[in-house]
Amino acid sequence: MSLAPKPTKKEIVTAFRTQEILAAARRVMEQRGLEAVTMEEIATAAGVAKGTIYLYFQGKEDLIQALVSQTGENLLKDLEAILGIPEAPAEKLGRAVTMLLGYLERERALFPVYARDLQRGDRPLRKGERGRPQVRELEEKFVALLTRLFSEGIQAGQFVQANPRLLTFLLRGLLRAVGYYQMAEGAKDAVKEALPVFLTLLSSGLMRQAHPTQR
Repeated sequence: MSLAPKPTKKEIVTAFRTQEILAAARRVMEQRGLEAVTMEEIATAAGVAKGTIYLYFQGKEDLIQALVSQTGENLLKDLEAILGIPEAPAEKLGRAVTMLLGYLERERALFPVYARDLQRGDRPLRKGERGRPQVRELEEKFVALLTRLFSEGIQAGQFVQANPRLLTFLLRGLLRAVGYYQMAEGAKDAVKEALPVFLTLLSSGLMRQAHPTQR
């Protein structure tokens, strides 16, 4: 079996510097908002010259797309980890919902970009731009993981008998609704409001109800 080539020093430095810039951008965007923040402010927060950022990102939109991709990849890793826990599917679903709502709350600044790009579809990569997962590719992986979870739950008799992919789209729609509510109303406590309602909807709508004498 061939081993992956060892990264060069330049590649290591590039990866480290890219992560530093993204972390700085995230901090500034949380304080100033996505539209108001400038590349100069991001450079100052990252401790680099403005021109240095353009060695790694072609512009603000390119940087934001990298943040969206980074967030999506992290979310998928967390979801995969939950699916790997040796628990009942219903327990995994509760963990997954709590985790996903947590992402909505932490990444409120990026949700409008996610919603916009999901409507537009994948934009083509620009000349010289590094390839990275786009929103639709991340969405397909997300749907596949949740569909797997619902399939397990149906087989275990814990979820209602339905197409697991349909259940996935219903859950995804509820999650987006919370994101849109948070975005439209500027509600800081939208996720905290949504969590108990969400869990109630899941228990009454998706999970098979036990007989009253068994509760």
